[in-house]
Amino acid sequence: MPKLPNIAFVHGSGQSKVSYNYFDIFLPEHNALALEYQTQEDPSIIIERFNRLTEQSFGDEPFYVIAHSYGCLLSALLAIKNSKVEKLVALSSPWSGSYTAKWLNMVFRQSKLFMNVKPNSYFIQDIQQSKLSIPILNVVTTGSKGSGNDLAGLGSEHNDGLLTVATQKSLPPGFTNCNSIEVPLSHNEVLLSYDTINIIKTHLFGR
Repeated sequence: MPKLPNIAFVHGSGQSKVSYNYFDIFLPEHNALALEYQTQEDPSIIIERFNRLTEQSFGDEPFYVIAHSYGCLLSALLAIKNSKVEKLVALSSPWSGSYTAKWLNMVFRQSKLFMNVKPNSYFIQDIQQSKLSIPILNVVTTGSKGSGNDLAGLGSEHNDGLLTVATQKSLPPGFTNCNSIEVPLSHNEVLLSYDTINIIKTHLFGR
């Protein structure tokens, strides 16, 4: 009997492993591991824990990663540092940062999340300058009817209610094996759509 594929899920900020429930039900049978974190944690500490937990769950076997929002940035770091990551699905990723985080960082200066995700932060720059050759499916959420947010788009840029479409498309130039797909969903609707399930099935399972 063939081995089941291994999938690690990394949620977005302010969320939890519950974000994976819909995928866990409708994706083909697989070994699932939900990787959780606190937004105030240093990314290097988070990645150390992710490496330890994936080794405990999957041993030396390769695994796929499905990530959402801020979790995409953390997952990219994981893939850069862990050669067992075979493929990455990035849902609504703030590759070049978030305008919302920029403004909130001015008010909540102690927040590591807002500091890390604002445009041109050291964290964002490190990822933008990194190299990664594994297959990456970049799912860009363009927003559904009424999901636009003036704060997210500075009043003019097309956004999904939280992130601009532009930042989701701004994959690091050193990520050389990427395919982007646009879906007319809001930032969180992408986690609850069967269209997303079918996109992931094709990328990870070839069906």
